[in-house]
Amino acid sequence: MKRDQVPGTNYIIFQEEEEFKYTSDALILSSLVKGGQRALDLGCGNGILSLRICPRFSEVHAVDKNKNVLEAFKKSIFLNKLEDKINLFEEDIFNLKNYYATNYFDAVVFNPPYYDYKNMKFETSQAKHFFDIEKSLYIVNYLLKNSGSLYIIYPTYRLAEVIYKINKNGLKVKNIINIHGNKNKKAKSSIIVAKKQANFGNDFRDFYIRDGLEYTDEMKRVYRNEVILWFIFAQHL
Repeated sequence: MKRDQVPGTNYIIFQEEEEFKYTSDALILSSLVKGGQRALDLGCGNGILSLRICPRFSEVHAVDKNKNVLEAFKKSIFLNKLEDKINLFEEDIFNLKNYYATNYFDAVVFNPPYYDYKNMKFETSQAKHFFDIEKSLYIVNYLLKNSGSLYIIYPTYRLAEVIYKINKNGLKVKNIINIHGNKNKKAKSSIIVAKKQANFGNDFRDFYIRDGLEYTDEMKRVYRNEVILWFIFAQHL
């Protein structure tokens, strides 16, 4: 198990070399999250999202059913002395209505499994089992406060599908950020910001990680763990 620095923080994260390592997409997703009282990291994995957003919230609840990644995350929480800030919960996300009241969280951060179960030929981890995104969005709507926000990342080629399902389950899409690896590359992932009890927004923007060999100003802000949602949209005014 490898010990790494969490970019933009003083925290340490433990992660496996071969599996469940965080990506730049996770860093970008965390930098879009505005602060509040309570946040839920849904399917938290090794905890990179929780560790990045916890300075912005009074408490962060992190949920996953995979014992292997949770053991690594427990080490990170203990080493960083965050036992009073991050509440780690081993449970299937579809059972959360049994543990939380409705309208409980200001924000839900969600990096779900993307795998198309109809075309899967093999599995390498529990996270690649069939995942019901629509059912999970129903749970998100239940858990979010009115005017609370969902921050979710999904493959760009399935963007229309997830937008439809978000809106169908009582949330309203406000912002869509397409993530490009470079200025000359097509987007592979998209982040959707949706709110409960809100009007539609559907404001599209592009985010570029690199311009040639150099990181963009947007990505440099991500590595500093700045909240960048306002910055992205200000650049396009």
